[in-house]
Amino acid sequence: MTPREFFLLYEKLISGTITADEKQRLLEYTDQIEAEEHPWQAEMGDKTEIENEIHALLEKEIRPKKRTKIRILTTILTAAAAVTGLVILFSSIYKNNSKLQPAAPKTLASNNKVTPGSNKAILTLADGSTITLDSASAGSLTTRNGVTIKQVHNGLIEYNDRTGTNATSWSTISTPTGGQYQIVLEDGTKAWLNATSSLKFPTTFRNNERLVEISGEVYFEIAKDDSKPFKVNFNGNTITVLGTHFNVMAYKDEAKSKVTLIQGAVKVNNRSGEQLLKPGMQAQITDSISQITTCKANLEEAIAWKNGYFTFDHENIQSIMRKLARWYDVRVNYQGDMNGKIFSGTISRFDNISEVLSMIELTGTIHFKIQGRELTVLP
Repeated sequence: MTPREFFLLYEKLISGTITADEKQRLLEYTDQIEAEEHPWQAEMGDKTEIENEIHALLEKEIRPKKRTKIRILTTILTAAAAVTGLVILFSSIYKNNSKLQPAAPKTLASNNKVTPGSNKAILTLADGSTITLDSASAGSLTTRNGVTIKQVHNGLIEYNDRTGTNATSWSTISTPTGGQYQIVLEDGTKAWLNATSSLKFPTTFRNNERLVEISGEVYFEIAKDDSKPFKVNFNGNTITVLGTHFNVMAYKDEAKSKVTLIQGAVKVNNRSGEQLLKPGMQAQITDSISQITTCKANLEEAIAWKNGYFTFDHENIQSIMRKLARWYDVRVNYQGDMNGKIFSGTISRFDNISEVLSMIELTGTIHFKIQGRELTVLP
């Protein structure tokens, strides 16, 4: 396990977002730190202290407050970040290869209260009625014409159709700015929606294919069914799969749509042609001309949002600000020349925006002013 993998799993443990498989990986790693194939690296901190803390957290299954998480994580990662430039540290990349500068003067309002997004969405049913998905308690939300919609827990709903009819009705789940949600479709397919996204789907897949339509950004884990290919339509493009995991980024305010394949195989096609993707590949579609190109994907960056992070890989400031605007529900303005403002780094999506912006300001190359929900970016 690399230091980066260790740090990301450790933060997910502290924040309460770690999965059962990830817990097991972390536990096995700390249990075998003396083994030759699991070397402990000095920049990870005090081995015994961190091992004991991980075991305690796993045993108690606690979920500390976010500010506690940040304080603990910052302490543990200070030395490591200085060496490896990993979590909660940004590096600015210029032609002159300038290094990290001292902290910039504070320009952010100390009393700013812009908080991160949360689990919230609107479910629109076939009859036009809507259900707000943000504070509903666990259990059945509604039963309509034999279709039961159940909220398993905050942030996840499931569909069950036991009508046995051939009629097809469609529903749409939509997230607002500052929202995210997860849904399990009738066939067992799982879909995670990022902010400002939507998924239109039939309550049950009755024909010889499973067809849905999306906008924004959605991560899919497709339930395998060889008899019914799964198809995703977006911006005039179609993805065809049998069973696989992939991410689709198709925001209207982005010049390109991106399909990133995690595992399995998918085919992306439109009027200009088609491309078959293998795991670790990304299809990029220039929306203005529908041209499809492929490249090696940065898988961590592509699905960081689903795992609770912002990850920027040599990304310009305008692209970064579009992501922040969707998640924090802010309006962004620019003053001055933004050319060459390229950043890389990883940071939690669950910090208040002032904390996130302050981290970027540590590069000494960009500054921010925020008033209410108006955010100004300055060189």
